[in-house]
Amino acid sequence: MSRAQASKHYARILSQWPVDRLRPEISFQSVLKKRLEAAPVAQVNQANTAQASAPKPRNEDREINALYSLLENRYTSVYPVSPNMMRPLSAPDHYTNLVKELDEVPDRTFFQRIASRFKSMIRLT
Repeated sequence: MSRAQASKHYARILSQWPVDRLRPEISFQSVLKKRLEAAPVAQVNQANTAQASAPKPRNEDREINALYSLLENRYTSVYPVSPNMMRPLSAPDHYTNLVKELDEVPDRTFFQRIASRFKSMIRLT
C-alpha cells in the first residue's frame, strides 16, 4: 500500500474514532497523529544488503485492518458476551450503574464530585 493511500485510511479512521469523554486531553486520535507524523515517508526496501541493521518496515495493511475492525466493532459479533456475564448474581445492576456513572462523570461539578466521594465512603445498609 502506498503512503498516500495509508494516510487516507488513517485520516478516515481518525475522523470516525469516538472521543473519550472521561479523558479528552489524552485521546487515541492525538497518539495516532503523532505516530503518523513520526513515521518514515518511504518504506524500507527489503532488497537492502544490510537487512540485519535496518529497521523492519511497518505492515500498515495489517495495522489499518486492525483499526477498522476495532472501529466497526467486528468482535462483538464474533465473540458475543452472554447476558449472564453482564448481570452477575452477586450484583445484577453493577454494569448498568457503571455505565450510568461513567456517563455522568464528565458533567459533574466540583461539589457533586465531593458529594459522590462521601457517599461512597459511607454506606448505609
